Formats: sequence, structure tokens, C-alpha cells
Amino acid sequence: MRFSLLILGEHPPQPLAGLVRQAEAAGCDIFWYADEKFYRDPFVGLTLAAQASTRIRLGTCVTEPYARHPALLAMAVASLDEVAGGRAVLGIGAGGSGFPPMGIERRSPARAIPEAVTIIRGLLRGETVEFSGRVFSFRRGRLNFPARPGIPIYVAARGRAMLRAAGAVADGVIIAPYASARGLRFAIDRVAEGAAGSGRALQELDLVARVDVCIAADRAAARQAARYAVALPMWISYPNLTYLDPLDLPPPPEDLVAVLARRDYALIGQAAAMVPDAYLDHLAVAGTLEDVVAQLDQIRRAGVAHITLRPVAPPGGTVQGVVEALVRDVMPRFRAEAPAERRR
Repeated sequence: MRFSLLILGEHPPQPLAGLVRQAEAAGCDIFWYADEKFYRDPFVGLTLAAQASTRIRLGTCVTEPYARHPALLAMAVASLDEVAGGRAVLGIGAGGSGFPPMGIERRSPARAIPEAVTIIRGLLRGETVEFSGRVFSFRRGRLNFPARPGIPIYVAARGRAMLRAAGAVADGVIIAPYASARGLRFAIDRVAEGAAGSGRALQELDLVARVDVCIAADRAAARQAARYAVALPMWISYPNLTYLDPLDLPPPPEDLVAVLARRDYALIGQAAAMVPDAYLDHLAVAGTLEDVVAQLDQIRRAGVAHITLRPVAPPGGTVQGVVEALVRDVMPRFRAEAPAERRR
């Protein structure tokens, strides 16, 4: 089992550097940094992470091609890779946070992401790219400095069409926010369909389960803290909540849907208070240490050998405290059970 760590942009430089060092010392594969508007810029944070580390790979989880044109993403990740000595990874998805204030529309994501990947890969190969797509275009442009053509591109997905698109074009697929075997098996099957359609085997892709994790002695408090993490992707995906269908859950309460429909990022906390308890079992990993270990074991048994953990602070606790518990009490249990997986 391989583990990676995902951190949001709320941390100033010194704590961020400490978290990077902690992840590297724990043997994490990738340190992911979120592009969550309007927190700190992910590429600035990852540059700091590069200076604070020597081995761990560094990537966005995830950035998006709507506010940041694919050509600018190629430029940014190639610059990061240069600073980090060849350790950069590009995590890309459809995004959504910050779009309403910027007046940005998330158009045809299952078409947009493959188009973005095409542009990015061409630029990283040093090509002069001429591309005219349904969503993105690029007119005979190129990077003005040499880039590493093999920078891995991971695509984050949760809906059927996006999972298939990711399977067709990505080096790795970040499956989120499914945190149960039922959701993950559905997602893996869709990724496999996309891979097969492109003449690839599922085994060629790095499948990553990206889960929000909260550990506390008080199980109820941990689950309460995780509600925001469940509400956020609902807010981003609204009005298309079909990613919930495979989980066989009751429909979202009408008052919750009404809050999502207002498209106000500041109301996500209000929406979180309305998330049904059953949703937490499939869309977050929260509870006591033993609860968390048991649920991560379900994820492993669903066919995922790489888990990205996004620590959620419990009431009265800190993100750093959750990371310490994961490093000290969780990761060693899984690494002791099986030989180390081959790195991609």
C-alpha cells in the first residue's frame, strides 16, 4: 500500500514546510497541494515544498484548465519540475471552487480535460502546438524552455463520463470522494472502460483513492468534522449529483439541495450540517483510530493500492495532529501487511 498526503492552501510557509518534511520522512509517495480558490497559490506552495524536501514527488490535487489555461498549466508544472529536480506531478480536474465569483463556467468537463491533457503533453514534449478543440484552443505556441516530457498527469474524477475520460488519457486517476468499496468499485469499472476504449490496460494506470480523513477519540466529533468535506464536492458538482447514484443512498434532503442551489461558497458549512449520516460512510473516513483503519482496509480490498489522505482537523485538534496519527498509527499497519508496491 502506498500513501500520499494532500494539504489545502490554508497553511502559511513554515507549517507547510513542516508538513512536507513529515510526509517525506513517513515515506509518502506524493505531497499534493490543492488549488482551492481563494487560498494560497498551489504552485507557490509546491515550490516551497520542493525547497523543503529531497525525495517526495510534488503535485497539484487538483488544479483545473478553466481559470488556468492548459498552456499556463504546462508552463507552471514544467517550472516546478525544474525547481524540484524532476519530482513534479500534475493533478488536474474539472475544478469548481471560485468559479462563480470569477464568472467562469465549467463547460463539458469530460471533453475539456482530454483536450487540456493533449495541449499540455504536446508542450511538455517541446512541440509547437496547434490545437482547436470544443473547449480549448492553442495557436502555434510552445514553451520557451526545455521541459521533462514524462511529467505524469493525474486526472481527478467522480462522475461516469469523467471517470471514463480519465481512464482514456491519464497516467493516473484520482478517484474522489468515494471512500467505500461500493463507490470505488463503481469508479474503477468506469476507469477500466475508458482505458479499454483507448487500447490500454487498467494496470497501466496508477489508481488513487483520495479520501478525507478525520481521527478522534470521540467518533461522533470526528464524523461531524468530516461533514464539510462531504458537502464540498456536492456544492462543486451541483446540479449534477449523479456521482451519488452508485452508492444507493437516500436522495439529498430538499433543504440541502436548496442551499447548494444558491451557489454561495460561504454557505457550504450550512450545507454540511444537513448532510445525512449515511453519506459519511461512503464519502469520508472519520471516526476513532480503529474505525479509520477498518475503512481504509475496505478501500484497499476494493482494488486500490494507492491512497491519498487529506487530513481533517477534529474539534479542538489540528491538521498536524491528524497527520501525526496517520504517520504513527495508520500507515505502518498497512505497510507491515504486504510488500512495498512498485513506484510508478
